[in-house]
Amino acid sequence: MDGGAMFGVIPKPLWTRRVTPDERNRIELGMRCLLVETANETILIETGFGGKVNEKLREIYDLNEEPGLLTSLERAGKRPEDIDRVILTHLHQDHAGGATLYNGRSHVPAFPNARYVVQSGEWRDAWEADAQTISAYRLEEVLDPLERSGQVDLVDGDRDLGNGIHLIVTPGHTRAHQSVLIEDGGEGMFYVGDLVPTSSHLKPIYVMAYDLYPRETFFNKERFLERAVEEGWWVVWPHDPTYVWGKIGRGEGSDYVVTNGIESPP
Repeated sequence: MDGGAMFGVIPKPLWTRRVTPDERNRIELGMRCLLVETANETILIETGFGGKVNEKLREIYDLNEEPGLLTSLERAGKRPEDIDRVILTHLHQDHAGGATLYNGRSHVPAFPNARYVVQSGEWRDAWEADAQTISAYRLEEVLDPLERSGQVDLVDGDRDLGNGIHLIVTPGHTRAHQSVLIEDGGEGMFYVGDLVPTSSHLKPIYVMAYDLYPRETFFNKERFLERAVEEGWWVVWPHDPTYVWGKIGRGEGSDYVVTNGIESPP
């Protein structure tokens, strides 16, 4: 996506110290979902675009969805029927588009046995989206089929789902954006969602122009990045092109840095 949009008010000479744009000012991004297996539940966090992008946008973003979510799950030994719960940090199309698929007649839930967990405020804001925000959502192809299926679990605020899975509301990108903390054996893994989309956004003032509530993003980044350092969490970034996850430490000034990053396989 456009590098300027991804870094908001930060001048280009500063953000290009972290990432290099192409000739169209686009920076490389990933689109990462997370599969979690607990003692009695298989959970999927995020679903990607799910192919729901027209050719114009595909060309603008140079979007490549290969091999795709369902193929990746199959390679991990999972069928769509095996997913018990889908957690969506928010409902923008690059995070929730793959929640449904087209079966030749209509769009239906891609994971027929799953409960889809969304913050109620996010669900309401998506349905009531205005001219400024409507293009981020897919109402007819995603939200309406999920609602008709009866598979949506709306939650209000932070929630302990059991098995070490905790939903934490982290407003900023949207009003009711949520992140996911996974705890096991004394360790924590924090799927930040678009609170911190990439490791290049670890500096709290590096806030996307796409964020509807940038001050909330700033304050929540300060709060949760500090907690990640203090508690030694692994941080999982949804859009980092290089790192799957990593541990972070304090850098110079207000910055945070990756101290132990696990890279995507080639």
